[in-house]
Amino acid sequence: MNSVESGPPLSTILGNVGVNSMKLCKDFNDFSKDLQKYFLLEVVITIYTDKTYEFDIKQPTTSFLLKLVSKPHEIFIKGSGGLKSKKIKVVSINDIYLISQFKFNSIDDQYLRMIYGTLVSMQLYVIS
Repeated sequence: MNSVESGPPLSTILGNVGVNSMKLCKDFNDFSKDLQKYFLLEVVITIYTDKTYEFDIKQPTTSFLLKLVSKPHEIFIKGSGGLKSKKIKVVSINDIYLISQFKFNSIDDQYLRMIYGTLVSMQLYVIS
């Protein structure tokens, strides 16, 4: 994971509420040092009235993970003038299983259906 550095606008925002931005960045970098480097993370920082804080790292959304693994694919559609080329985005069945295992620690049918629902709403297609 890339380190978080203290600087505007983070230091300005934290300074306005009396939190030492250098300490927060050091604490966050220590907290997140074992995380993989390839994800953008949504982090919620809760600052309490006594100027203490805590971090909550949100899990990547299913749609974000599907976007990461989707690939362009060319298909041909029969039309009035013959075959027409069309580009679509596809996700492999294996990637769907990996996302289910990553997000839910399971490949149970209910989780696969949830992922498939997101896939359909994003207009992605499945290939084997």
